Amino acid sequence: MNLFETIGYTLGKKAAQAKNAFDLMGGTEEESLRAEIRLGRDLAAAILERVPLVEENEATRFVAQVGRWLAGHVKEKKLPFIVRVTAEREPNALALPGGPVFVSWPLLEMCQWQRDEIAFVLGHEMAHIVRRHTLNRIVKDAALSLLLRQTSGRHAASAWLGNAGRQLLDRAYSRDDELEADVFAVGLVGAAGGDALAGERLIERLAQGTSGQSVGIAGEYLATHPPLMERVANLRARRMGASLK
Repeated sequence: MNLFETIGYTLGKKAAQAKNAFDLMGGTEEESLRAEIRLGRDLAAAILERVPLVEENEATRFVAQVGRWLAGHVKEKKLPFIVRVTAEREPNALALPGGPVFVSWPLLEMCQWQRDEIAFVLGHEMAHIVRRHTLNRIVKDAALSLLLRQTSGRHAASAWLGNAGRQLLDRAYSRDDELEADVFAVGLVGAAGGDALAGERLIERLAQGTSGQSVGIAGEYLATHPPLMERVANLRARRMGASLK
């Protein structure tokens, strides 16, 4: 039974009481991880039916390489991260349970193709996967529960995304989740040997509107995150606190 089917049988009152995905799914952590990975693959396949990718080129291979570089330094190495570049016209990024990450070409342009700034963006999305921010919101979705009682696997993923699913995935995470993801990304870039300050510089540059891209273009993407200067202040506070230890 895959995770979609598992959720279909177990959602209901239990979902409202579950603290996280593991509570809801039950089973061992290894079983939950396998199910999470299958869910991510089903959702990624459904996303690919709807969102075009940039044809593979030197730039997309570079981004994938940055993703592999970061993944090698994630403590949870069992997660099979894979990064794909979408041809969406607006800056966007999407993390799916179990490892898939989608990032749009315009968002990469906002990073000015700087490796460590791209790494920060990817690390931020990886944080949502590692901390199971995305999985927890998916398994508690009532619309998904109804679909899963009628179908399963990739068909359920596709049907769900065609209705309320994409809206749920694009919805803003909580402020705490987003700030946690920033801190995780900075730590991951630093652990990989990159410039841990790259993310802070990227966010500050966007806040000042000197990125070479109008921040207005990224309005919808940035609107789903806490205010830019709040994110900068959070990272600075963490960095100063660490330096005092």
